[in-house]
Amino acid sequence: MIAPADLTLLPGRANPIYLEGRILPLTVAQARALDLRDGQIVEAMVQSRGGDDLALLMRGKQLDLPRLPLTAGWLPGQTVRLQVHMSPSGLGLHPMADNSLAQAPFFSRVGNLLFRPPGLEQLGQLFKPGVLDALLQTTGRGDLMAQWRGMQLNMAQLNPQALAQAMSRAMVSAMGSEPWLNRGLPLPADDPKQLLRKLMAALSRSEDGDAPESIGKLSQAVDDLESSQVQAVQAQAQKEVLISFVLPFVDAEPIELQFRRAPQKEGQERPPLVVNVHSRSEDLGEVWLKTQLQGLERVELTMWALREGVVEQARQRSGELGAQLAQAGLAMQSFQVIHGARPLGNADWVPSGRGLVIDIRA
Repeated sequence: MIAPADLTLLPGRANPIYLEGRILPLTVAQARALDLRDGQIVEAMVQSRGGDDLALLMRGKQLDLPRLPLTAGWLPGQTVRLQVHMSPSGLGLHPMADNSLAQAPFFSRVGNLLFRPPGLEQLGQLFKPGVLDALLQTTGRGDLMAQWRGMQLNMAQLNPQALAQAMSRAMVSAMGSEPWLNRGLPLPADDPKQLLRKLMAALSRSEDGDAPESIGKLSQAVDDLESSQVQAVQAQAQKEVLISFVLPFVDAEPIELQFRRAPQKEGQERPPLVVNVHSRSEDLGEVWLKTQLQGLERVELTMWALREGVVEQARQRSGELGAQLAQAGLAMQSFQVIHGARPLGNADWVPSGRGLVIDIRA
């Protein structure tokens, strides 16, 4: 726990003592990472970790919730207000008395999505071959199955034209379907969020005993999508590019892609366009590829792979890759291959999001 010496306490402030089970304890690392101080009032969104386990999403960081009486009745998607309290045993979060299951204000939902950790992990799990198919089969909705089949690519028959078309459609969906609704246009047939929402509605009417758990996973995947969409719109407002999506395959693991460009600073060269690719396959294992395109022709590549054989093969064929890029009019400036997983590091994009998290000091 955090000792009083580690905090800047308000002079003359009394530190109330709460009974065991009435406060959510925090570790020193958690409190420092969240920049919490005694007396603050903050908002967090309740999330499901599978089964009956819950977590709190606060300021882009996830906090596991202990099973305490004070968390009874909390539901995934609910926004709760908590006050930071200092006690002799350390720092903790005390739920406010006005928490209810009423729908949270819109800005709270958007704020939690905006500061959600990056990545489309749950969506990637659903897009694995056979996973979403099994859920669709339980509903008997042939129309939804046909919609899903139309979204999937075939790795064995993949060609540049099909890949380019799929990426173009995915980039449109990555900004959300709301612009289509605002213009009175029909929703795109390959919008993954609408597919998942329709599937959730169909499962809610089924008698399948596993339906609640399946709906929870689908809801987390929708959160993944909406978070990436909110961040894409916010990045655009900040004169940046941040587009993330997942390409599903009928015969292979899905591939996650992200397009990123930092804002241009006055008097400086335009930042490179960065394309991040994350893939898994039986032949290559898990692979990360970062491509930086400076201007229209200079390319810098960095690759991470878990399998040593894949690393050696990539190094041996780097000359062949350079030649292929040259044929396409691109000059490979560098190609670095690293044995191991890509480090998480710090996010290179930070949303402004001011006013989306309450921070009231006593």
